[in-house]
This record gives sequence, C-alpha cells and structure tokens, in this order.
Amino acid sequence: MGKKLYTLRKIGPIELRLSQSLHHSSLDLFVSSRYPSFEMGDLRRCLDSGEYGTLKDCHLYESNFLQVTKAGDIASRVTMGIAASSSFLEMPDLMLLARPVPCLTERCECQCPEALPFPDEELQLFALLPLKFVRLYVHDESRFQLKVRLANGRTFYLQLLTHPLKQDKVFGHWIRLLYRLRFYHSDAPLTYEKENVLHHHRNTFI
Repeated sequence: MGKKLYTLRKIGPIELRLSQSLHHSSLDLFVSSRYPSFEMGDLRRCLDSGEYGTLKDCHLYESNFLQVTKAGDIASRVTMGIAASSSFLEMPDLMLLARPVPCLTERCECQCPEALPFPDEELQLFALLPLKFVRLYVHDESRFQLKVRLANGRTFYLQLLTHPLKQDKVFGHWIRLLYRLRFYHSDAPLTYEKENVLHHHRNTFI
C-alpha cells in the first residue's frame, strides 16, 4: 500500500496578533500586509500584565483548546500561543501554554458556544518552551485536533475551542503556521508532517 500524503487545503493568511509597538520584523511583514487588524487575546493580555519581561512585546498567535486524550475525552482547557521572542526573528521560536486562573464558577468544557471562555478571562502561564524542543502535528483535522510532543517524550492532544462557525478558519491558520514552521529552513527541526508519513521514514523526535 502506498504512503498516504497529507494535502494542505488553500486557506487565508495567518491571523497573528502583533504588538503595535514593533514594526520592522520579517514576521511582522509576513502578515501585516495581508491582515491589517489584529485582535488582542487573553494570553496577550496575560503577557502584557508586566510579569513576563520582554515577552510583553513578543509577536504572538494564540487560540483556546481543550486538552483531550487520544480517544477524545476532555481533560482540561489550555490556551496555546506560538511566539517570536525577538522582533528581529523571521519566524516564531517559542511555544507558550496557559490555563484559566481557578475560580468558584464551574462551567462545562464541551464544544457548545456556552462553554467558550469568558471575554477578558484571566490566564496563568504554566509553560514556556523553545520550539526546537517541540513537535507539532495535525492529529485529526475533522475534529480540529493537534498533537504536541515534547523533547522529554510527553505527548498530549489539543482540540480547538472556538465558535463552531469559526473552526474551519482558525484551524486553517494553524495548519498554515505549522506548514511554514516545517519548511522555513531546509535544515530546521521537523515541526510539521502527517504522522503516518513520519512513521514510514524515521524517528525524528528529540
């Protein structure tokens, strides 16, 4: 049986949320000419709170996810951001993970619109990892799921949490971002490839 290759669908430009104070990065130029307005997310507000040093000015693309098991059972809610730590970098080099600050109000964690995060919800950053120690994959496009594998071997799955009418568009941005991370340098660490293709070749995990 031949190897099944993963075909990227045609999608729009990546919706990166960029700091308005930085204008000269190649990463900035990559999106600014195609997507003139940027919405500030909860992770961006968290970094702007003043506790994270130079990260408050980093270029950032973020989305909310449900952390799920391989079978799809929900474990918790996570916000993941891909960031460039310097305005001089042409591509992102960091992965940030944050979770909601615990509160007394219990809400369901399903995919219904009522389960979406409250506007301006406070987040707590719990992981900051160089992308060279991370492997990102599309795990299940039909369920809007990504697979994240870390250098220590830990693997977890993230299912996009956004309004159903926006799922295709937002997940398409993530696919495009992973594609660019994979092919930016010919000698770059592998960050995008369909898993069944990877298994037929070689083990490339750190």
